[in-house]
Order: sequence, then structure tokens, then C-alpha cells
Amino acid sequence: MSSSDNSKKLSEVLELFLLPKYNIVSVTYLDLLLSHISDDIKECNANNYESCELFQKWVLKALNTWSTECLPSQPIITFTLKLVGLVSRNELRFHYWQFKNVYNKLCDIFNLHKDDLPMSIKMAYITMLINLIKHKSGRQWIMDSGAWKDAVKYAHWNQTLYVTHESHRFLWLLLLHEQQNVDFCKEVILTMSAPLMTNTIGSQTHQVLQDNYLEENKLLCTTLDLLTNIIENTLFANMDNTVPELCQEIIGLEMRIKALFEACISTKVLSHIHKLFILCLFIPLKRFIREGKKIEVETMQKFFTDLNYIFLMLLSKVYIVELMKTNKFLMIFWKKLQSLQEFSFNYEHKFEHQIIILMIVPLSLCIKYTYRDSDIFDMFVSKMFDVTCVPIQRLGYNIRDVVFKNHVPLAQIAKVNIDLLIEITDIMDRDIAVIVFQALCHVLKNCVPDTCSETLDNMTNAIHLENVSRKQIHKFPLEGDPIVDHPTLLLSLLNGLAIMTEKFKLKWQECVETICLLSLGQEILNHPGTLPIICVKALKICKLAIQNFMSPNLVLLTETDSHMKEIGPTLFKRLHDVNWEVRDSVLETLNTIAVISEDKYPTFQEYLLANEFLQLAVEIAKTDSESYVRASALVFLSTTVRINKLWEEKLSQFDLPNTAIILLNNESEGLVRKEAVILLKELYVHRKWPKNMIDSMILAMAKTAVLDLHWEVKISALEYWNHVITSHLSDQGVLDGHFPKVTFSKEHRKIVSLNETEIKRRLNKALDELAKQNCLGVLLVTLEDSDFEVCKMAATIINKLKTFLLKYKLNEPLPALPLPKDSATFDTSYVKYESPTNDASSNCEMLNNSNNVIEEILDVNDASLLASIYNNSTNVDSKPQKSEKKTFQHISCVTRQIFLEKIFDMNIDAYIEEKDRWLATYTTSFDSVLDDILTMYKKEDVNSMDCY
Repeated sequence: MSSSDNSKKLSEVLELFLLPKYNIVSVTYLDLLLSHISDDIKECNANNYESCELFQKWVLKALNTWSTECLPSQPIITFTLKLVGLVSRNELRFHYWQFKNVYNKLCDIFNLHKDDLPMSIKMAYITMLINLIKHKSGRQWIMDSGAWKDAVKYAHWNQTLYVTHESHRFLWLLLLHEQQNVDFCKEVILTMSAPLMTNTIGSQTHQVLQDNYLEENKLLCTTLDLLTNIIENTLFANMDNTVPELCQEIIGLEMRIKALFEACISTKVLSHIHKLFILCLFIPLKRFIREGKKIEVETMQKFFTDLNYIFLMLLSKVYIVELMKTNKFLMIFWKKLQSLQEFSFNYEHKFEHQIIILMIVPLSLCIKYTYRDSDIFDMFVSKMFDVTCVPIQRLGYNIRDVVFKNHVPLAQIAKVNIDLLIEITDIMDRDIAVIVFQALCHVLKNCVPDTCSETLDNMTNAIHLENVSRKQIHKFPLEGDPIVDHPTLLLSLLNGLAIMTEKFKLKWQECVETICLLSLGQEILNHPGTLPIICVKALKICKLAIQNFMSPNLVLLTETDSHMKEIGPTLFKRLHDVNWEVRDSVLETLNTIAVISEDKYPTFQEYLLANEFLQLAVEIAKTDSESYVRASALVFLSTTVRINKLWEEKLSQFDLPNTAIILLNNESEGLVRKEAVILLKELYVHRKWPKNMIDSMILAMAKTAVLDLHWEVKISALEYWNHVITSHLSDQGVLDGHFPKVTFSKEHRKIVSLNETEIKRRLNKALDELAKQNCLGVLLVTLEDSDFEVCKMAATIINKLKTFLLKYKLNEPLPALPLPKDSATFDTSYVKYESPTNDASSNCEMLNNSNNVIEEILDVNDASLLASIYNNSTNVDSKPQKSEKKTFQHISCVTRQIFLEKIFDMNIDAYIEEKDRWLATYTTSFDSVLDDILTMYKKEDVNSMDCY
């Protein structure tokens, strides 16, 4: 809308919407149009006011055109409502329409207060109302018109997720804005809670309630959900608002929810009460904190008494999972309230510790009696007692007794419990995370088959049960073979440990259990009954343990570490697993070992050699049936070729450059080709090669950078060429990004000075060599690539080189001075450049400037060429296509002079910015959307395809 053309087109489009029986081809056009309008009216400029005036007049015209008997199509109605909302964000524009009675007319013509509106219109209506509450005038109209009652109805009906969610959002935002208007807030709260207020459930009827109560009381359940959303979003929005307290006061919320909790504890309605009941406990806490008062003993006692009541009620029904969810809610709400203003109870023990210990009680009950003599576990149990108060300890024993007495499915409950713990990792303090990590480690240890005899187990259990006078013998869920019997629990355990390890990076000094994680993962991998998905998670645990849990001062002990000695055969066995996910995970673990062995733990190199992982990885990269595994093998090899010991003792025996080149020419998967390119780059950077091998690498990388069908492969190839440039500049004396004042000349075998003339000569030599190797041609072609990421990468390399060349004034002519006596000549280590063939030479003569060269290359490198290359990619021995030959003939025509002329005359940054802007908007730009709408109307008889 920044131009007159767009304004004219917009007016045409808006007039289309007024035509009788007009219907848009796709509502996506309207969404895009609204998006552009929204962005435009946020800008404060002349065009902004002009376009808003256009919308204001159009809406008035539309309301005079339409009537209840002559309505536009449903998409146009939703567009109009959303447009009115966008423009009405500005209070002055709102007043203009309010003076013209626009909002009341909209409600009348579209019958917005009607109950059976289509969902899209309801959604647009709520969206408009949310925009109106941004200012006082809009809220006043909402209050006067009673539009807020429609939102309450939508929330109560709960017909669609989006309409319900936005209705909730509108209501709590409205209450926050109007909290000082107590009378209005009371009316809204009473209207929202009416189904709860009229509910006549008594405690005497709860015994006959069944699960069908949920179906029969949908309105009550949606009301409870609405109140939950209102309380949660206002309670933690800021410290000043009193909306939750108004709800508490007006409807006696806590009392009613408590009564309903007692009556419905045996039904599915409980899930709609649970969270709201816990929120009610935090309302008085926030009031004391806001008023700056010290939390009174009575308030704290009531808080804990109500909590204890909830715990005991849930325990009486053996609702262990719900009890754990209670603790999750407590942790979340406690942290939210702390984020508003820090406070604490005057108690010896940290509140978060009490919550987390209760949450891990079901996990602790999975641990076998025979394991409880472990010193490490004894330390953990002592820690749990140290950080908890006596009432929490008693509650933990109550949970244990209820679980054992009622024979609940403890393994299943433990699995859900772990998932709940993972959900709150983002709000855990580090000391809390350590406790959870320790608990998970001990349960995982109990999942590994016990080496103790069954007789000893039974004797120990019998003695313990006799001591505590148990009437029944309880069998712990992890007895037997948990790896086979409880794979879902094991999967959650491994997943939880992996998530916490990656997030908190725990050290063995703060959590001694970390030193056992590698051996536990290894034992799971060695178990014959381990499922493939469990193997993948166990391998991840092994990888993370190697990365994080080996202290540097243990490096000298790795030679005698039995677990590290055994990990080799374990990984070797799993590298032959029939499931590709397992093989892939093994290679990722091996790559981690290789990375660490490079500098931190050199002794790990022995494991890689002793277990023949290197030769196996080469074979896998060539022959594995799964592309992800082949790619991971290449990643592993790319890491290992940097390590001298591995190269000298094993990898140098394989023809890795040719292996990578064959994969580049033969591999159909872009992921594998990308890793093959990276392997070639590492080989070029870290190892020395004869001239013929360098030529093969250069040819392969030129083809890949220009002709590959995958953008990531091209970018990796450009990274290779970046290293080639660095290498040639280094050969000419560049150190740490600049020329020193003097350097050693290989030709003259003496130190020579580097003045301006000599530096320019050296730079020209390097550029000539890069041109002969097709590097300069590749850079110019990829700068024009159809994929923007490739363009950006080429631009980055060219800009870096251009800056370096300008630093040494290569854009200025050489001084007309005789060569100094000790001037260095071209190093003999450079490969001699053979002159091009006659055909290529003639082509170069015809293309005598840079623009012609590039245009000719781009003309050759069209879709048909790419298609022929793709078809040819599965056949290594196929002859090169004529178009491919022609492309490389033109690339070889890019000389140093052509390259320098191109880059010095071009603003590369501006070129990239313009291309980025065009790519971002060429299909969804405002002008394009308007054109599409107009075109679709003019071509009604043509089948259109929505490209959005």
C-alpha cells in the first residue's frame, strides 16, 4: 500500500467484495491480504492514514450495500470483521466508526448475537472483540452492547478448540483491563460461573455418581475449565490485579470447588476440578505478598492443611497419578508466583524439595530390597530425609502403604511419573534436577538384571516383610527381567536421563550416580531382549555419558577402566544390528568418541583401532542399505581423518578420496553426498595429496558446487573452495589473514621483503591459479544460483576475498617499476596449468567479457541440464553430457581479470539483500496477492491452483 498502484488495486479488490454472490477462490488470499493490511496500518505514515481512510469508507459502503436478506459470502464476512478489528485498534478510528454506528450495524446485519453462527464467523467476531479491548472506548462499547456475553456463551459451549481458547483469552483480558470497574467484573464473573452456582450436588450423592456424569454435565465442566483459565491467567499476570480475589469473594469459589471435589472425586469430572482447586490455594498467598505483609502462620497452616486434605483424598481413592499431577501443578504455580515477587515460608526446608520428593516416591518404590544395601543408594535416601520435613516423610510412607496394599500397576505409574517430571525440567533449580537425576539413575540400575541369586532375594524380602508385619507379600515391578517386561518404563527412564543430561550438564562432583551411567547403558545394550528403540536410547545415554561424565583427571585411568574396555565389543556388535536406527546411533556414539579422542582422551584412539571401527565405517559408507547410516559413517570418517594416529595406522590404507568422489557421482541421497563433500574437504585440509588426486578432487567439487540438486551439498562444496582459497593465499605468504613485511622465498631460498608491488604480484599468481582450478568460475556461477542459501554462501566467500584484495589495493594498477633483484617467482610446487582445448579456447574468445561468460553459463545450466545430471547420477561410468561439458568450458573461461572486474564493479551485499527481499515476497507480496484476487475473478472459467 506504499504506492498509488497498490492503492488502486486494493480499491478494485474491495469493490469486488461488494458484488452480489461474489466468492473468493481460496480464503488463503484473504488471510494474506489481512496480514499485509495489519503490517501496513502499524506504520505511522501518510500512506497509513490514506489506506485507513479507504477501509473506513469501504466498510460504510459495504454496510449500506448488505442487509440481512442480502449477505456476502461467509469468507467476506470473516474478512470484514477482522478488518474492522485491525483498523479499530486505533481509538480515533474507532470513534469515527462508532459515530457512524458501524459496530451495531455489523451485529445486526451479520446477526452476530445469533447462537448458530458458523465457526469461522464466531472466530472472526472474537478476534474483532479482542482488538477492541485494547482501548477504553472499545471496552465501553463491549460493555454497553453486551458483546462480552457472546464470548461467555462460546466458552460454555466449547464447540471448537480455537473459538474456546480465544473466548477464554478475551474474557480474562477484559477482566484485567476493567478490574477497577468492580460492578462490571462482578456481572461477568457471575455470568461465567452461573452453571457452577446453580449446581446442587451434595456430598450425600457422591456415592452414586458414575463416569457418565461427565457426559450429562458438559456445561458444568466447560464452566470449570473457563474459571480455571481465568484464574490462572490473571493470578500470575502481575502482582496488582485482584480478579482472582473477586472470583473467590463473589462466588465463594474455594468452598464450592472443595464441595465439588468431595462429591466428584470418583468421576471423570475430577480432571476439571483438580487444577482449579490448587489455584485457589495460591489466591490468599498472593494477596499477602501484594500487600507487603509477612505471610501469617495461619495462612501457611491453611495452605498446608488444604494441601494435605487434597493428598489424603486422592490417596483414599488410590489416585497416585493425580497426586503426582498435584505436585506438578504446585511446582509450576509456586515458580510463577516467585517470578512475580520472591517470597518464602519461614520453614527450615525448601518448599520445592518437599514437592519433588513426593513426586519421586513412586519411583523409589520400584527399587528392589536387595539393592537398598547399596552405599550410593543409602546416601541418596539420607539426602531425601535431610531435605524434607516430617509431615512430608509421613505422607511418603502413606503413599508407599497405599501402593503396596492395593497392588497398583506401579511400573505404569512410574512411567507416567517420569513424563510429569520431564514436563517441569524447564522450571527446575539445579539442586532439584540433581535429586530427580539421582532417582532416575537408581531406578535404571534396578532395570538391569540382578546378579544375586533368587534364593538370597527371597530370603531378604521375607525377612523385611516379617519385620514390618506384612500380611501379604508384595512383588516389586522390577523383579524378574524389567528390560523385557517393562520396555515403556525403561524407554521413559532413558529418555528422561538423556534430557536432563543435555539440559543440566551435571558433574560427578555434585551427582556421583553419573559415573554409573555408561555401564548401565552398556549392560542394556548387551541384553539379548532389548528392543531396537531401547537400544537407540541406550546408545544416546552412552554417548552423553562419554561426553559429560568423565572427569579430565580420570584420563590416566581409562586404560584400566573395564567399562571402557568392554564398550568396544558392545558397539561392534550393535554396529551389525539389523535395525538401521541402532547402527546409526552406534556411529553417532563412535563419532563422539573420536571427537573426544582428538585432544581430551587420546587413549580412546586405541578403542577405535582395536575394534576395527575404521575399516567397518568405510565399508558401511559404501554398502549400507540406509542412507542415514551411510551419512553417519561418513561423519565418523570425517572426524577420524583429522587424527594423525588413526590416519597413519589405518585410514591411509584406504582410498578415501576416490571413495568420496564415487559417492558424489553415484549417490542419489543428498544427505550422503553432503557428508561425502565434507569428507573430501577434511582430506584436502588435513592430508597431503599428489597432483592427480588434487585434480580429481577439484573436478568433483566444481561439479558438485555448480550442478548438484541439493542446496546443502552445494554449500558444503563452497566451504571446500573457501579452504582452497585460503591454501593458495597461504602459499603466497599470507599469515593470519595478512601479508607479513618479509617472507621466505622457496624459489630463491632466502628471505625477501614484501612491498606493494610484490604483494600484488603474489595475489595475481594466487588468483591465476584459482582461475585455472575453476574456483573463480564456480564462485561467480554459485553467486547466481537459484537457491538463496547457496547465493549467500558464495557472496560471503567473495566478499571476504574482495575485502582482502582491496586491503592490498589490487583494484589499482601495478606501479611501473622494475622488479627487485630478490623478487620471488612463482613457486614450483604449483601444478602446471595445461592450456585448454581448442574448442574451449574458441569459446573463451567468443565470450570476451564477464557478463557474457556468466550469462552463457546460466543459459547452459538450465532445468534440462539438471535433469540429465540427476538421471546420470545413478551411473558412475556414464559419459559426461554435452551440456555438462559446455558448462565447464564456460567456467574455465572465467579468468582473473573477468573475476576481478565482476566483483569490484558489484555491490554484493546490496545484491544479496535485494534477492532476499524478492524471494521473501515474490509470491506473497501485497501486490501479488491483489493481482491474484483480480485475476481469479476475471478467469472464473479457468481452474486455479492455490500455490500458498
